[in-house]
Amino acid sequence: MLTQLLPDQISTFWDVIKYAIEQSLPPIAGDHPDKMNRILSSLLSSKSQCWASYTRDNENTKFEGIVITKILYDDVSNTKNLLIYCLYGYEDVTKESWVKGLTSLLKFADSRGCVRVMAYTDIPYMIELAKQMKGEARYTFISFDTKKYVKILNDLEES
Repeated sequence: MLTQLLPDQISTFWDVIKYAIEQSLPPIAGDHPDKMNRILSSLLSSKSQCWASYTRDNENTKFEGIVITKILYDDVSNTKNLLIYCLYGYEDVTKESWVKGLTSLLKFADSRGCVRVMAYTDIPYMIELAKQMKGEARYTFISFDTKKYVKILNDLEES
């Protein structure tokens, strides 16, 4: 089951959530020294959402994973999309749990006027699962480290 956490729950479980985020930060996160505090601030102010995936039986509740989402507004196309910013599983997560979790995120996104749920991943299992669920998985993420490449370009100009 995937449940959106409230700000007080995020504060209570921040150490566990922080670990999951640190293990699954997307390539767009950068290296700002204050990034974890910024992420926490975004979660506590509801600019981003924190979700916990868990299973329950008669005796225990077991955390399966943490998902961080963010609603992105594209002013060029005037559309909103729900970005899965981070996704972390503490142990192997069943396909059934992934499907149930995605269903929760799709319903949340739809209720907020989003046209898509999207994510970055380099994990083959997640790409295959997205394809099996009839999601699009045909784009490649491309990025350039600006400081690194500007230096390279400047060095080329000086040669």
